[in-house]
Amino acid sequence: MDIIKLHLFGKDDEDYNVLSSLIQDAAVPISEIKFELIRKQFIIVCSRYVWENKVRNKESMRVVSGVCFDNVLKVKKKNFPPKNSQHILNFLTAKRKENYVELIFSGEIIIKLEGNMISFRIDDLNKEWPTIFSPSHNLN
Repeated sequence: MDIIKLHLFGKDDEDYNVLSSLIQDAAVPISEIKFELIRKQFIIVCSRYVWENKVRNKESMRVVSGVCFDNVLKVKKKNFPPKNSQHILNFLTAKRKENYVELIFSGEIIIKLEGNMISFRIDDLNKEWPTIFSPSHNLN
């Protein structure tokens, strides 16, 4: 079995659309969300659904992925659960504007990243594993 790990860099609207499609329905423990002010980085570690397999009609899989946003100067949160909770967020989409990026999760939770020319990197951090829990919506 070939193991292909995702490594992707992005910075424009089209790239953010790709990012959104790749991490849609990712499970994000709030303990795995960090803002490194000195480095100007916002980091998320998530269990992402491997949509690439669904497109190829392969087995449903998940993989741990890291997403790092660079050039972040400020972070604002809306409807965010308490930091010490065991809450797991469900990622819906990312919206890029000129000076900010909004990360939108189910439950009307929004994380707004403010900065100039915010770019991102996404890297799969381990091997995929099978899952019986697949998103039920289609890819359109």
